[in-house]
Amino acid sequence: MKKSIYLFTLLSLLFLSVNMKTHANTEETQSPTGNPSFQSVDEIHQLVINHVKQKIDQKLFEPTIQLRKLSPEIKLGRCQTAIQIEDKNLDNIAGRMTISAICLQPKWRVFVPVTVDGKQPVVISTKGILKKAVIQEGDVKQELVHYKKIPSGSMINASKAVGMRAKKAIPANQILRIRDLQPPYWVFKNQQVNIVTRIGGIEVKTTGTALKNGVVDEQVPIQNSSSQKTIKGIVIAPNTVLVP
Repeated sequence: MKKSIYLFTLLSLLFLSVNMKTHANTEETQSPTGNPSFQSVDEIHQLVINHVKQKIDQKLFEPTIQLRKLSPEIKLGRCQTAIQIEDKNLDNIAGRMTISAICLQPKWRVFVPVTVDGKQPVVISTKGILKKAVIQEGDVKQELVHYKKIPSGSMINASKAVGMRAKKAIPANQILRIRDLQPPYWVFKNQQVNIVTRIGGIEVKTTGTALKNGVVDEQVPIQNSSSQKTIKGIVIAPNTVLVP
């Protein structure tokens, strides 16, 4: 009787041990997202999203980020080091891009296609601007526009457009491009200017009248107020020319 009880107990323990091992093996072969032996694809997706958010911060507004997610069935060994994110085109902040996630131990690399949409700031004319007109503060404003509608070389900062001159007539509600503008005049035709002449260590100042408009570093003809002679001076500051 005792022998039968002992044998029954031994068989019960053996059955329990086998059952526990079978259960453990079942856990090891479960999906990669829940198994500590495999890398979570959700974690990879989140790292890619964080990278893209940082990349477009303050450059793209009202963004939407769409990932072509990795298959949940993919089996990647759990990364024992920090997963590295590789982006070969950091200047590309909108449209389609491909981001790599890399593990060094164990070695693997996956590619995550991403599509980013959003708006960017541009300078827009609030009214028609005549050719050669100096742009005033109320003539332009900054506005968010879908990135696909923005031409190359568009201006971003409205304050930098103020004071510039229009190379051509600009209609209202048009995006301003850098090539559409010219630097502001520092010297104006028929206006008085200061004439600076340097001889050795001595600087002599006189006055004259500009005979044409001039921008910085441009050479313009000046009529000397004292001698009435026409000389050429280089614009070095507002209403100031240097005669070499």
